[in-house]
Amino acid sequence: MKQPDVASRPSELTAMAYRVVLISALFLFLAGVLAIPLYYETTTLWYKIGIDKTMLKTGQFVGLVALVLIYLQLILSTRGQFLDNVFGAGSLIRLHRINGILIVFMAGSHILLVLIPEGISNLPIGKKFWPEMVGATLFLLIFIIAVTSHFREKLRLPYKTWRIFHKPMGYLVLFLVTIHVLFVSESFEQSLPKTFIIAACTILVMWIAAVKWSSHKTGHTKHNTKNHSKRQ
Repeated sequence: MKQPDVASRPSELTAMAYRVVLISALFLFLAGVLAIPLYYETTTLWYKIGIDKTMLKTGQFVGLVALVLIYLQLILSTRGQFLDNVFGAGSLIRLHRINGILIVFMAGSHILLVLIPEGISNLPIGKKFWPEMVGATLFLLIFIIAVTSHFREKLRLPYKTWRIFHKPMGYLVLFLVTIHVLFVSESFEQSLPKTFIIAACTILVMWIAAVKWSSHKTGHTKHNTKNHSKRQ
């Protein structure tokens, strides 16, 4: 019985070309995101000088790097056959784990770099500061995901139980980080930066949905083919 066609793995030269293009696209996206606060400076920085201004600027850049890493994390967790063929599933899984640690570090650094110049006594708490509160919730979720992922066995958390909340929390993080970035800074009140981030998030969500649908369709086809073969 003829088996269904399976996408062949590209040659090493082709895979290398794809890797160069994809990695270059990632760095171009990162550069585009980091350029936004340079061209659309927030008015908060107008009233800061010296080390306080430097820390706030650095905190903003670190936060945007965290945004890009979170978007990348969703790509690494979704993967799909194309990325598995180009980079190798093992390499993507290892990068996913390393990137998760980097996200926690960047998110934590962002909070400290932003809060220290403002002073602990001026914590942004209350309805007026809802974007900052979203950011705090976001960091809590990131921390929980990281701890439960890296210490799952020590926490005696069953794999199936962990999987039930791990992926939904990842999608929630994607939504919250986008909302936080769009509304916490005046840099994204302008139409161009706002459209850029919304478009990037939309494309990512559509890509994830497409990969999930393709994987489901392929799995369903293989299951039907296997059952049909058994009946022959």
